[in-house]
Amino acid sequence: MKVLKHNYTILELLFVISCIIIILSMLMPAFNESREKTRFVRWIGFNKQCSDDPTCVINFNFQEGQGSTLTNSAAGHENKKFNVKDYYGIVKNGTSVDPKDGSWKTTDGKWVKGRWWRGKKALQFNGINTLVEIPKTEAIDFGEQDEFTIIVWMKFDKFSNWSTPFSKAYAPDFAQYDLYLDNTTYSTSTAKAQFEVDVCRTCVGYDNVLITPDGTTTPNINMDTDHWYMLALRNRVEKTPQATSPNNINNHVVDVLWNGQNMAVGRGTNNVIASGTRCNAKLIMGVMRFSTGESNGEGRLDFMSTGFTGKIDEFMVYSRALSDNELRGHYTMGAEHL
Repeated sequence: MKVLKHNYTILELLFVISCIIIILSMLMPAFNESREKTRFVRWIGFNKQCSDDPTCVINFNFQEGQGSTLTNSAAGHENKKFNVKDYYGIVKNGTSVDPKDGSWKTTDGKWVKGRWWRGKKALQFNGINTLVEIPKTEAIDFGEQDEFTIIVWMKFDKFSNWSTPFSKAYAPDFAQYDLYLDNTTYSTSTAKAQFEVDVCRTCVGYDNVLITPDGTTTPNINMDTDHWYMLALRNRVEKTPQATSPNNINNHVVDVLWNGQNMAVGRGTNNVIASGTRCNAKLIMGVMRFSTGESNGEGRLDFMSTGFTGKIDEFMVYSRALSDNELRGHYTMGAEHL
């Protein structure tokens, strides 16, 4: 019997390969969508677990997607006097100021897409007149001798000096705790400042490079407007410090973890400049309060200097110092791709 052989032409092979590529290109969006949805579902489950931690005071996951209220899901807080609704986030807008008493009115926030899958929501801050305020302060009135951790997932849309994602302070006299963008180049070095954090009388800055005493530089942190970042501000009480450093004075240690990694000690800035360690300022997102100004005691809000332009899609406060491993876990569960 004669066996027939068919020799495929190059054109036929190219046609088959093209068909395979087309089919794969059609399937890839669905595959990526499924993967992102899986990560989102895993994250939302982890986020709900965090709310059961008895030291979790605030847990905003920004999944409302509409309206003027950020729901605090931290219902498991151990303090019996704690009312979770007192620590909801209220979106406010400066264009709605009451002419009678100067108070800001609540307003629906501008809701946008968050970190990854289209189901993740975020709140847009415009750097001009948008803030989120937590009405009560008792459970979050942390001082130098209180251990606490604040976690924020954020994305800058614009870099400007003093741009403030969150603060509970009357700067500069009562810098209870806050985070703000520095964004300057110091004349004494080639380092570009990235951000600074305050915890009462301790202020630490972090730059894009670290400069050692011998003048050599090593990469540190370098932000851009394309990526989301997780920053954790942690205060640990240490009655007998092992060594004095910019972030280790006044018997407490201020740590900053960026994307789950403990940052090398930054530069000390205006340490011990604050005249007090606590204040009546409410915890807010989007701007810094100043100690001078309005007669209603709320402090002056200067958006021209400190307005945050960007997005936030997760904000958590714990009344304890989370471990490095715990914070790395937060980053692992919340990062889009690892």
